[in-house]
Amino acid sequence: MKPSNQWPSDWRIGINPSRETAVAEELLRIFTRFWETQGLNEKSKTTKNRYAGSLHALGGYLVEQAISEEYRSMPIRELLFTHIDENEGSLIHQDNETWQAESDMVCRKLYKYLREMEGKW
Repeated sequence: MKPSNQWPSDWRIGINPSRETAVAEELLRIFTRFWETQGLNEKSKTTKNRYAGSLHALGGYLVEQAISEEYRSMPIRELLFTHIDENEGSLIHQDNETWQAESDMVCRKLYKYLREMEGKW
C-alpha cells in the first residue's frame, strides 16, 4: 500500500530512461516522506488505499510529463508545483469523478506538505 520501490518500475515508459529514472526515484522519495509525515501507516485500510492509488497515479502521470518536450529540463520540484496546487491535481481520472476527487484531495494535502517543507528538500 505505501509507496514502494516497485513504483518507479511501474512508471517506466522507456522513451528517456535516465530522465524517467531520476524523476521516478525523486518522486518516490517525496511520496514516502509525505506518507510518513502524514502518519498514513496508522490510518484505515481505505485511507491508505486512497492515498496509495492517488500517489501512484500522480507519479506515473508526472514521469510521463517529465519526458515531454515542454517539461524535459524542468526540475522535479517545479514539475510538481506545475501539476498540483492548493485546489487540485492534474486531470488524471477524467472518466471517473470519484477517483479524480480522491486524487485532488491527496494532491491538495501533498501541495500543503511540500509548501511547508519548502527549503528543506
